[in-house]
Amino acid sequence: MRFILCVGAHPDDVEGSICGTAALMRQRGDTVRFLSVTDGSKGHFSPEYIQNPRLLVERRMEEAHRAASIVGAEFHCLGAPDGGVVVNPETTASMIRAIRSFGEPGRGPDLILVNRLNDYHRDHRATAQLVLDSVYLLTVPTVCPDVTPLRRMPVIMYWHDEFTEPVPFRADVVVNIDSVMQTKIDMVCAHESQFREWIPYTMGRTPQPLTPRQMREWVTEWMHRDARSARASGERGNPRIAPSGQFEFAEAFQISEYGTRPADDWLEETFGFV
Repeated sequence: MRFILCVGAHPDDVEGSICGTAALMRQRGDTVRFLSVTDGSKGHFSPEYIQNPRLLVERRMEEAHRAASIVGAEFHCLGAPDGGVVVNPETTASMIRAIRSFGEPGRGPDLILVNRLNDYHRDHRATAQLVLDSVYLLTVPTVCPDVTPLRRMPVIMYWHDEFTEPVPFRADVVVNIDSVMQTKIDMVCAHESQFREWIPYTMGRTPQPLTPRQMREWVTEWMHRDARSARASGERGNPRIAPSGQFEFAEAFQISEYGTRPADDWLEETFGFV
């Protein structure tokens, strides 16, 4: 059994990015935790949430727990203010404790999945930086001495994106998610405050929330497009691990040079789903 930590800036970031792979890992028996850095308190336009952000936080925490429960994953939140993630000693210590406390004491997670540093959202960029800034310190006993230091570095991998500055994404691992694509859509749709209301509002799609059917159709189109883009990134490159045979939908990952450098047999054992 592996311990997989999926780190996102906001309560819905992991689902929209890599919950197909997370679903496959849970089917295999791995322990999977979704970790949100922020409380999601800014992601809405409703006056009631502007006046009382705590109501939105409670709603988003419930959505996140519900989404994770679809595949039996855990959900934790560090509680940083939405839109205000900063990399400082306090937030770095919070991330160190979160990583050290997941998995066996002294070993921590086997794998950390997170977005790359180049991203459109400041919270996303800061979240990736927090993970990378924590990595070496995970093994230092005098840092956060209240939590057992790790005896090893986890493997760190970035999930697929289409940004090109400063460099394009490199697909080192490609995962066939055809069998769990509907599960991924279910998990994303659990975040109704975002995918029925907030994100359509920010995109100018409609002044009113989408109906549940409209939301599912839109999310399906979005997730299909992203999954085909991830598959194409593997076809353009030279992945170390990729599925054999024909498939339509994929999630792709780039190995970070800041964690443990995994061998091909480790990658095959971790991502070679049958």
